[in-house]
Amino acid sequence: VIMELVEGQSLHHAPPDGLEDIVAIMCQICTALQYAHAHGIIHRDLKPENVLLAPDGTAKLTDFGLARSVASRMTSEGTIIGSVFYLAPELALGHEFDGRADLYALGVMLYELTTGRLPFSADDPVAVISQHLHAPVVPPRAKNPEIPPALDALIVRLLSKSPADRPASGTEVLHILQQPTILDKEGVPAEELSVLERIERGRMVGREQEMEQARALWNRALGGEGQMLLISGEPGIGKTRLVRELVTQVELSGGEALIGFSYAEGGTPYAAFRQMIGKVLHSSPEDRLSLPDSVLAGLLTLAPELRPRYPNVPENPPLDPQAEQQRLFENLLIFYATLSEHIPLLLVVEDAQWADSGTLSLVRHLGRHTRRQRVMIVATYRDVGLDEAQPLYEVLLDLNRERLATRLKLTRLRREETRELLTVLFAEEITTEFVDGIYGETEGNPFFTEEVCKALVESGKVYYEDGRWHRPE
Repeated sequence: VIMELVEGQSLHHAPPDGLEDIVAIMCQICTALQYAHAHGIIHRDLKPENVLLAPDGTAKLTDFGLARSVASRMTSEGTIIGSVFYLAPELALGHEFDGRADLYALGVMLYELTTGRLPFSADDPVAVISQHLHAPVVPPRAKNPEIPPALDALIVRLLSKSPADRPASGTEVLHILQQPTILDKEGVPAEELSVLERIERGRMVGREQEMEQARALWNRALGGEGQMLLISGEPGIGKTRLVRELVTQVELSGGEALIGFSYAEGGTPYAAFRQMIGKVLHSSPEDRLSLPDSVLAGLLTLAPELRPRYPNVPENPPLDPQAEQQRLFENLLIFYATLSEHIPLLLVVEDAQWADSGTLSLVRHLGRHTRRQRVMIVATYRDVGLDEAQPLYEVLLDLNRERLATRLKLTRLRREETRELLTVLFAEEITTEFVDGIYGETEGNPFFTEEVCKALVESGKVYYEDGRWHRPE
């Protein structure tokens, strides 16, 4: 891409003073983006440093060094491109992208220019990326009540995690910015229920050491040293949240996470592994797998709904139950080993306290035989009320005796960690009185803390007004 020489300062070094000037500059950027996108070029590194302001006020996009044709719109596996603070979720994950990735970066710029702060920030780049992927955006009006509701709503929409939820093009954004009401102080503010979104998808608090340990195990699995991690704790303590953060790490490093759940009632045998197998076999198996028919036939016994996709795979001959189980275990071992040759795997069995004996025996079998593969197995379970009558009890003893697994027991949050969680949920400083009240009610259980906050918001006892949250002290 050949660019003209532009004299002037960058938007980073010379930010506009007022909202009218910000909107005017954004209109120019939208026009430039639409022109580039119409010619099949995605910038991929849009940020204030790459917008130059000429002496006459004209804004010019620069540094198309990462620009890429839409015709080749896949990033390299596991590669992060662009500046991390402005990185669209789909770029962070190495997924397909289009011009809406630039619109996400435009939303970050608008947020920064109107509030003086980035929507997502942290000292660790990986933590920033995790926020792009999972943390709901705090509406900019919460940081600057002077932002008009219509502009606030546009910024929140531009920062949607899914490209489908963003404006479709620079032209659409330009049209919105040119509406007379864009700077109107009256109107309905954007999502004041953002606290409820943060309860559902907010960042993890108080688990830094546990996350570091899980990340270290994954890094060893990446090097071909298979790992197993058992995460335990009471209901609501944050086991699934920790797994979600680990999944982010896995995807950012070019791995794939396969997750299956066990159920308290009505669960079918091998339910968790049925879900994992179904996901893989349902997504272009011919491009990813090269398995003997006998192995595929074994897998299809757990995913019979997919058999029409494999009409030429004959069924395996019947065996007695014990031999049938052993054949199934070996087929699954071959399946995961083959898959891990192409991409590192994270296998997650959630709620293992409800898993059937077959599922747990399979977990133990895989743990024994994937020690030299790029596979990490994670099982989460409630340790409250666990007794010898449950299938999990014996398997845990075996895994401990054979030293096959690392164990992480999650405990309740301390008072200061609860304060941090509340600060994340409400996106503002929390009084000691409110922290004490919530902590006394929930005793540091993260889920209960979030549910109490949710109930307070839904009942109107906690409400958002004049750019801040009002809470009973």
